[in-house]
This record gives sequence, C-alpha cells and structure tokens, in this order.
Amino acid sequence: MYLVWTCLRCKDIKVSNSHRHHELNRCKCQSSGVDYEEDYTRILGLTTRIIKKYDYDFFDELVIGLEIQGLIKLIELPDKKRCLDLKDYILITELEDEICEGLK
Repeated sequence: MYLVWTCLRCKDIKVSNSHRHHELNRCKCQSSGVDYEEDYTRILGLTTRIIKKYDYDFFDELVIGLEIQGLIKLIELPDKKRCLDLKDYILITELEDEICEGLK
C-alpha cells in the first residue's frame, strides 16, 4: 500500500510505502513527515496533507511478473516457502521506487 502526501509549506510531494517498516519519510523543509505502516500511520507536522492512497502491492506484482518472464528465480526453502535472493530483492525494490516516483 502506498500513501501520496504533500507538505503545504514547501510543496514537496512524497510517496510512503507501507512495506518499508519504520521508515519515516520527511519533506524537504523537514516540517512534516509520514511513517506509513500496515497497522498504523504516524503523521508529523501540521502542514501534512494526504493526496491519495493506493491499496495495491507493486512489490508482489513485480515478483510474479519477473518470475514468469524468467528474469528472477525464487529460492525454495525446506518448509515449502519461497524467497528472493538479495540481488533480486534489491532489483525489485529499485523498480518499486521508480513506480512510486510515477505516482507523484
């Protein structure tokens, strides 16, 4: 899930990502900030205004799409779960960041 918000003071537009736990995103002038989590949202400053909320998971969609195309391979764990290696995780995180920039 993603939250697009702005600081009314400096007009900076940010996208906060609920999957990035304990990540406080701050505006350029540092007068507002958002820590957007799955269970709560912490908003700092009186100049913070929410623009839009996206209840969509780009990260999982990127994993599925890249796996189908054969561009990444999930690692099989003994308990039948699957995970990404660090290189693929970084790649998908960077792609997700690019998508978030497009949400602004």
